Amino acid sequence: MPRLPHTLLLRAYRISPLLPLILQGTRTLRSAINELRWIREHVEERTPAGLPESVVRRTLLKCCQRRSRGEPLQYILGTQPFGELDILCRPGVLIPRPTEAYTSYLAKILLEKRKVRMQALRASCSAQVKPYPSLRIVDLCTGTGCILLLLQSLLSSEFEDLHLTGWDVSNGAISLARKNLQRVETNQLIKILSRTTHSRISFRSLDVFANLTSQESEDLRCDVLISNPPYISEDHFNHETARSVRNWEPKLALVPTVSTSGSFAPEDIFYHRLLFLHFNVCASKVLLMEVGDEEQAFRVTRMTLEKIQQLSDRSRTITTEIWRDWPEAEPPENEDHEFYCKGQAIPLKGSGKLRAVFVFENGALL
Repeated sequence: MPRLPHTLLLRAYRISPLLPLILQGTRTLRSAINELRWIREHVEERTPAGLPESVVRRTLLKCCQRRSRGEPLQYILGTQPFGELDILCRPGVLIPRPTEAYTSYLAKILLEKRKVRMQALRASCSAQVKPYPSLRIVDLCTGTGCILLLLQSLLSSEFEDLHLTGWDVSNGAISLARKNLQRVETNQLIKILSRTTHSRISFRSLDVFANLTSQESEDLRCDVLISNPPYISEDHFNHETARSVRNWEPKLALVPTVSTSGSFAPEDIFYHRLLFLHFNVCASKVLLMEVGDEEQAFRVTRMTLEKIQQLSDRSRTITTEIWRDWPEAEPPENEDHEFYCKGQAIPLKGSGKLRAVFVFENGALL
């Protein structure tokens, strides 16, 4: 990593003697100024009244020293905003990525499709229709639980019988996800929670590559399967990820450790397993998989279409899309709108980098 110019360090010091420390972690002055403000606010908010000023200064200095060594700001502050939620972050568990946009878009799609279905049911029969249908969502490689918790926040008002289960191989991740659930409930950030008696969310341990028990297979059955799996290659991790990611975040959550003898790239092995679970175990109608970059998005799409072509039931109509960072945004003219694969035009929705592959069974009753 190149050394910071002395003139930049001097400029930072003139603003605050602590700023050069933060600058070692951020590498840009503007980011360092913002982070120093957040760290200062964090220390002041958590300092009991009456403590000597010297104690406060020492605490602030220690936080700045941690940042100078490249420790992620989220681990120092202990939280990361995710949509309307404030998610706890701890070393050993992957920090939530900025995936609020596609999470919110998924919730919007589920709400819209449910609304259409309910209108059709009411129009076609005189019997009273249950106003709050059920919905089962499974999140594999759940980490902090941020995606599942945000989905509950966005869906609870319309789905009284809402069952959400997050699974992860890391016991540390499961423990933190449960703490985040308690935090959300305590802070009443899921606004509808107190009024829904059948909304359930749980976090459990599971190795998705292990031989599943009959009970695990049953528990994995759902309407919606989502996952942000490990998807970085060993070479990419060693040479292209940020220093703070390599040194501080869990490699287990970033790089697949399962060996593969298949025809796909080692970093794609989780997608092969997710597609198998989606079609053969979960019986899910919706599958949403986060991907790392454009090339991986295209590879996973090919893998998905090949899997669909292998299905014995040819009457099923399954749609595949690729979502960008902001799937609801209007794409600029210089961004492609379609990806042609296996004789199909796959929509590239939204604006930004390619972020997720979305698979939906048309006509599914959600």
